[in-house]
Amino acid sequence: MKKILLLASMLFAVISLSACSHTDNDPFVPDTPEQSGNDDSNDNEPGEPTDPTPGGNGKYLVLFTSRSGNTEQVADEIRKQLDCDILEVEPETPYENNYNAMLERAREELDAIRQGNYPNIRTTVDNFDDYEMIFVGYPIWYGSMATPMQSFLHTHASKLAGKRITLFATSGSSGISTSVSEARNLCLESEFIDRTLLLTSSSLSQMERRVAEWLEEIGVGLEDSEKPDVTSLKMNIVVGDRTISATMKDNAAVRDLLSRLPMEVTLNDYNNTTEKIFYPDPELELDGVTRGCAPVPGDITIYAPWGNVAIFCKSWSHSNDLIKIGHIDGEGIQVLNVSGNIHVKLEKE
Repeated sequence: MKKILLLASMLFAVISLSACSHTDNDPFVPDTPEQSGNDDSNDNEPGEPTDPTPGGNGKYLVLFTSRSGNTEQVADEIRKQLDCDILEVEPETPYENNYNAMLERAREELDAIRQGNYPNIRTTVDNFDDYEMIFVGYPIWYGSMATPMQSFLHTHASKLAGKRITLFATSGSSGISTSVSEARNLCLESEFIDRTLLLTSSSLSQMERRVAEWLEEIGVGLEDSEKPDVTSLKMNIVVGDRTISATMKDNAAVRDLLSRLPMEVTLNDYNNTTEKIFYPDPELELDGVTRGCAPVPGDITIYAPWGNVAIFCKSWSHSNDLIKIGHIDGEGIQVLNVSGNIHVKLEKE
């Protein structure tokens, strides 16, 4: 009888252990790297948003959200290599320490977002005016961008309009493409760098090298601090006896254009004074520039299929073939918002 009871107990123990175990292939587990065990970020009580931690290079800001600590490691590596500002995006209510409870909450929040209901976060930023590029990092949950970062982008979309954004993420095995689409849909007026960085659980150990290679690919580094400051990216447009100014972006197309100044061109009226266009000869360098924008009055763009520069006098719908390269300051666009062609001189400020 004792032997029978012993065998029954052993059988029950084996079944219990099997029921409690799980693998990376279980369908309910989101694709995130293994937990680091570092849950210090959850110790903070909700309160006032924290200003970004400043670095020596104030041109860039690294925004990240991270529960397990893996995305935080990547964010800190970017901060270290660029010596730039950094800020963590935190949920209003910290996630549970219990992993299964956290998974259930993440799934519920993702379902709510699909219905247009975004979870509350405690992190806000007044403006991004001082930054030339925003690095946005997050873990991938169930194939999607982690919900705190989705909430942050949803809340700050208007403040991020016109800003260059580049994405990085961590996951167990899933790709980044779905989260890239989510980010673009949340911030329709932002300019996204096409090249992203994804580190999975198998490549996280290569983080330092992968980050360095990625930053080089997108043309960002500490040496950028030696480039001309933003005032050197100003352009004047002389129309008769009037001069209006434009603030240009720092990319290959703008640097190519500015290197050719001064030049005189005729701005041809196009689409009933919606835009004034001219054709640089040769066409401007487009290597590495971000495509896609919904132009507003004053935007200076390039229409990639034709290679022409288009200055918009009126708003127009979003086009993936438009590349924004600058914006006319103040109310200066009114000088160009007239019917007919206009002869102008383009000069460096």
